[in-house]
Amino acid sequence: MIQFLDHPRWRSGILSPLQTVDYRKLLGSNTLWWQALYMEVLVVGWLVLELTGSAWLVAIVGFCRSVPFLVCGNLSGLVADRFGRRATIIWMQGITFAAYGWIALLLITGRIAYWHLVVSALVLGTSWALDWPNRRAVVPDMVGKSRTVEAILLENLGQSVARTLGPFMAGWILAVAGSTGSFIALAAFSLIAFLLLLGLSKEPLARTVMPDKTPVFTQMRQGLSYVRHNQAILAIAITTALMNVFIFSYGNFLPIVAKDILQQGPMGMGILGAASGVGSFVGLYLVNLLRSRVGYGWIFMVGTFAECVALIFFAFSSNYALSFLMLAIAGLGQASFGIMQSSIVLMAAPDAMRGRAMGVIVLAIGIGPLGKLQGGALVEWLGAPMGIGLQAIVASVAMILVLIFLPGIRHFGNGEAEAG
Repeated sequence: MIQFLDHPRWRSGILSPLQTVDYRKLLGSNTLWWQALYMEVLVVGWLVLELTGSAWLVAIVGFCRSVPFLVCGNLSGLVADRFGRRATIIWMQGITFAAYGWIALLLITGRIAYWHLVVSALVLGTSWALDWPNRRAVVPDMVGKSRTVEAILLENLGQSVARTLGPFMAGWILAVAGSTGSFIALAAFSLIAFLLLLGLSKEPLARTVMPDKTPVFTQMRQGLSYVRHNQAILAIAITTALMNVFIFSYGNFLPIVAKDILQQGPMGMGILGAASGVGSFVGLYLVNLLRSRVGYGWIFMVGTFAECVALIFFAFSSNYALSFLMLAIAGLGQASFGIMQSSIVLMAAPDAMRGRAMGVIVLAIGIGPLGKLQGGALVEWLGAPMGIGLQAIVASVAMILVLIFLPGIRHFGNGEAEAG
C-alpha cells in the first residue's frame, strides 16, 4: 500500500493525502463516524415512531440533536485552541461511543423511554458540534493547504460510502435484529472509530500562527466580523443555514415517507435512504472532473440548487422508483455542497482565522433546530409531501438570491486561496 501511494503518479494526484499516515487514520475514523450518523437518523426515527407514533416527537428528537450546534458551534475553534484539535476529536468520539452504548444497554434491559432518546440526542449533538469542525480544520495541518481539496474529496468519498451503506444497514439490522441490534452496531462502529483516533501521532502539529490569547467573546466577534466581510465564506455560511433550516430535516421524516406514503417496511426504507449515497458517488466524480474547469463557488451553488429542486420532486412522488431517483440526484448535489463547503472556507480563510471561520459554519448549522421544529410542524399539519415540498421550494428561491447578491461566491475559482 505504501509503495503504491509513493508512486509518482499519486504524489500530486487525488490520492496524495493518503501518503500521510495520520490522515489515513483520520479518514478511516471519519468514514465510520459518518456511517454511524447515517444509520442513527433512520434508526432513531423508526424507534421514536414505534414508541410514540408521532411525527412531531420525531422532530423534537431531531431538534435536540441539532440545537447544541447553535450553542457550541462557535466555540469549537476556541476549544481546539485550548486543548488541541486532535485531543478534542478523540474526546468527542469517546462521548459518542458512550451515548450509543448507553441507549443499547437500555434497549437490552427493556428500560428504554422516549426521554432517553432526547437526552442522548443532546449529548450526541454537543459532541458533533465540537467534533466536526475540528475534524475538518485539522486536515490542512496534516496534509498541507495545497492538498486540502484532495483530502476533502477523499473524505467525501468515505462519506458517500457511509451515506450508501448506513441507511441500507440500518434498514437491514432493524428488520433482522430490531432497534437493539441497531444501537449495538452503532456503538461498535463508534468504538472502532475511537480506536483509530487513539492511534494518531502524538507529535505536535506544525503551527503557522501562535495561540490567540484574546478573550473568548472577542474572538467570536472577530470570527463573525471576518466572515461578514468575506463574500465567499458569507455565502457558504448563509447557504449552510438555509439548507439546515429548509432541506436537511427531510432525513428525519424519511421513515414517515417510506412507511405512510410509499408503503415500505424497514428494508424498503433502508434502500431508499441509500439513494443519496448512490448519487453522491456520481457527484464526487463530477466535482473532481469539473474542479479544474469550473470555479469552486459555481460547483457549490449549482449542486446545492440541484439538491433543493430534486427534493421538490421527491416530496410529491408516490412512486418508489421516482423517489429513489430524486434522492439520488439530491445526493449528487449534496456531494457538491459537502466538498466545496469546507474546501472554500479552509482555502479562503487565513490560517489565523481558519478555526473561527469553521466555527461560524457550525453556528450556521446550529440554526438547524429551527428547521427540525418547522419541518415537524409542517409535516404534522400538512402531511409529509406538502411539508417537505414547501420547504424545498423556499430553499430553491433562496439559493438564487444568494447567487445574485453575493457575487464573491461566483468569483471564487480554482486555486484561489486567502481571499479577503
